[in-house]
Amino acid sequence: MLLNCCLVNEPMVVRDVGRLRLPQIGRVAPYNGDVPFLVLDAQDQPVVSVLDYLRTCQACGFEPLSIEAYSRALLRWFRFLWAVEVPWNRATSVEARDFTLWLQQNKFHRRRPRPGRAGTVNAQTGKRRPGAGTAPATINQTLSVVSEFYRHHMSVGAGPLLNPIPARRPGPGGERYAAHHNPLQAFPSSRKSPLRQKVPKRAPRSLPDAAFDELFAAMKYDRDRALLAFYVSSGARPSELLGLSNRLVDPGNQTIGVVRKGTKALQHVPASPDAFVWLRLYQRDLPASCLRRSAPVFWTLRRPLRPLEYDAARAVLLRAQETLGTDWSLHDLRHTALMRMSQDLNLVEVRDIAGHGSLRSTEPYLQPRQEEVLAHAREHFERLRDPQRRHDAQPHLPSSVLGYDADDMLELFGGVR
Repeated sequence: MLLNCCLVNEPMVVRDVGRLRLPQIGRVAPYNGDVPFLVLDAQDQPVVSVLDYLRTCQACGFEPLSIEAYSRALLRWFRFLWAVEVPWNRATSVEARDFTLWLQQNKFHRRRPRPGRAGTVNAQTGKRRPGAGTAPATINQTLSVVSEFYRHHMSVGAGPLLNPIPARRPGPGGERYAAHHNPLQAFPSSRKSPLRQKVPKRAPRSLPDAAFDELFAAMKYDRDRALLAFYVSSGARPSELLGLSNRLVDPGNQTIGVVRKGTKALQHVPASPDAFVWLRLYQRDLPASCLRRSAPVFWTLRRPLRPLEYDAARAVLLRAQETLGTDWSLHDLRHTALMRMSQDLNLVEVRDIAGHGSLRSTEPYLQPRQEEVLAHAREHFERLRDPQRRHDAQPHLPSSVLGYDADDMLELFGGVR
């Protein structure tokens, strides 16, 4: 719906985004050509401008899952443009602003949502279920993809003269933000880019030991127990562990070889002895064809056996949590493993096992868990209530370690022997 108003004697058209309803036309479809996914329009034909950009992404070595995420972000943008009847190469910052307003009032669910009502917080995990609007991180990711889409077409002379997505204001002299940033220092403070949403900074979500034991006990099969044991001890990403093959499992050295998600480099990471025990119990019931060195480690339970994929592994976790009332994810297990390692290993070692490219990505795992902070706070309040415990908690007098005799110190300052 459009609202007519007047500003400085000039007519202006303002969209009533709250009443805007986007038609569910177009879709993202798998493709076996030079790109893994296509964005199709209402006539089920590829959107040429998007196809050209996705081909560039493919040539730059983007992962198939990244190209799929880019395709879905661009489909949202094009659905909005189709609804307001604006050609993609005529879009301005006004369309970008209205698109952001519309995103704030809508949500997208690719997978089955977490149990519970919208906007509520799970009492056991502390996770908030998606509410009525799109998550701030999703809005920022969508705007970034659309901005790169227009930057690509502007570079080849096929798009508008100006990018409709406002960019961060340049630094002194017209330089880009942090153009000469020293990686050993923190980034300089700066205002966020226009239209970008505030994303709250949270500590990595990890499972307390009792919660993991409860989740592990809910697993019905040795395959699922082995999967959880490897996740929570190796710190591998969900897709990295599911791509594990038998030749990369080394029980003697208690390591597994995973292909890193970004660099595609093969890296051997440690795993717990219990994980190898559960793996051996699982493999004793597998046919010989599944035990070949080149075969995947994890398979489906139903026949015909197929390699276990991410959606199936996620479904295993969701089914086990239906009776527990929790909503942990596979990536939470990776956070749990790295949080545990940070208590015994140094930061560089944790970064190497996690496969992070920078220590900045590993630093959040040094933060204490929320349940540990709360437990220490409760102990603090208990000491304040108990005079005897408060007296015992007082620091002791200097001892002979400092070079003074303890009896002399007591004689001089007094105290209780």
